[in-house]
Amino acid sequence: MESIAIQHLTFSYDGGQPILNDVSLELPLHTSIIFSGPIGSGKTTLLKVIAGLLPKYGGNCSGKVVIPHGQQIGMLFQDPAMQFTMDTPQHELEFTLENLQVPHEEIDKQVKSALTFVGLEKLAQQKLTTLSGGQLQRVALAITIAMKAEIILLDEPFSSIDEANRQFLLQKLTQLQNERGTTIIISDHDLHNYQKFSQLVVQFHNSEATLLSPHDSSTLLNNADHQHSTNLITKIPPLTANVVMKLKDYAVSRNQTPLINPTSFNIIQNKVTLLTGPSGAGKSTLLKSIAKLAPYQGEITYKGQNIKKIFPGKYYSKVGLIFQETNQQFLNVTVGEELMLSIKNGRNPFLTQKTTKELLSMVGLPDISQRIIYSLSGGQRKLIQNLVMLIMGQEILLMDEPFAGLDHNSLQRLLLLIEQSKHHFPQTILIVSHQLDHLAGIVDYHLSLTNRQLSYQGGTQNESQR
Repeated sequence: MESIAIQHLTFSYDGGQPILNDVSLELPLHTSIIFSGPIGSGKTTLLKVIAGLLPKYGGNCSGKVVIPHGQQIGMLFQDPAMQFTMDTPQHELEFTLENLQVPHEEIDKQVKSALTFVGLEKLAQQKLTTLSGGQLQRVALAITIAMKAEIILLDEPFSSIDEANRQFLLQKLTQLQNERGTTIIISDHDLHNYQKFSQLVVQFHNSEATLLSPHDSSTLLNNADHQHSTNLITKIPPLTANVVMKLKDYAVSRNQTPLINPTSFNIIQNKVTLLTGPSGAGKSTLLKSIAKLAPYQGEITYKGQNIKKIFPGKYYSKVGLIFQETNQQFLNVTVGEELMLSIKNGRNPFLTQKTTKELLSMVGLPDISQRIIYSLSGGQRKLIQNLVMLIMGQEILLMDEPFAGLDHNSLQRLLLLIEQSKHHFPQTILIVSHQLDHLAGIVDYHLSLTNRQLSYQGGTQNESQR
């Protein structure tokens, strides 16, 4: 059987410790393979080496990767917005096919076919900046389909999308594999519902990578299914709760289509509120409205004052936002420089008095202070992003998918850090997340966005019902 042959591959950044150390693998073509392992263990790095992005665009590499001749490779990044150049899905696809020198008379047909395959034909002309995470992943998949890629590499493709979009994309990938014999390699921390998709898992650990046997792969995926479903029990906020922010007759639209119907609700001071809802429902838009980064109807007040009348400098000293895409949060500097800048300007005494090494250790990272932030894995960048914003210590912290791309241990460490920080430095936190796992100990209230309506939930919610 033809395969991707990885032979004694060692890779490192700028002379640092190897991310991958003497890795040798045979990855069979025309199959579906899962890359599993802790953040920073080399999953993304190996995907980029296979795609030809590394060491071309950074790092030092020995050994080689041999790909059967003529195989077209397409890669979907963890932050899909990073790989787009044009303004709409249709223009992005046309641009891609023009670069591949597809005959002009064929381009329109291939664009329509790819968008129809991923269910985005009605959004062909919509601005990419207005699409949800799940819709952007569909656009990225449409591009690889239009390219007629024989090998598709996906880096944490489901980390910021709801369960329905996850299942839709998995179904489409399975269809590609069955009908075209496409080779599909997915890097993921959440291994639930992969049993029908793949029977091969590559396990990454301590700079090494091992192709598990079919039996061990099946056992790992089966265990993930059993561990996936968890309950989250919350109560509706009491009428006597201290309110820090009020939304009155709040509503938002996108391209003249309503996202959230007029609604009024309060955000409770120094409590953690979880905001859930389908991809594209308007959760990120709600956070950006509160952060004064997106237009809305109605009124939002902070401690009784309309936020539109608060001077931006004063307001942003009180309200911080963790963006869903990590690349929107950072300067192109080293980890140490980013942390030192945050320590200098931060207001959270629990964290500003610690060294960069201590801060990194709190989220389970080694001393990577000399690494450029953009050379880190997606999960490592996400941990640094959370750490930086917790250090800044605004009274209100809005967190858009703060747990995306984190493995179990990293998630547990981050949740512990949030809990410790709240104990020493109370904050009002509003979290958008599709992951309910392990949040029971930290979430006080649950705000649900369903059918354009926002409402607080009381009782038990099961993750399998997301």
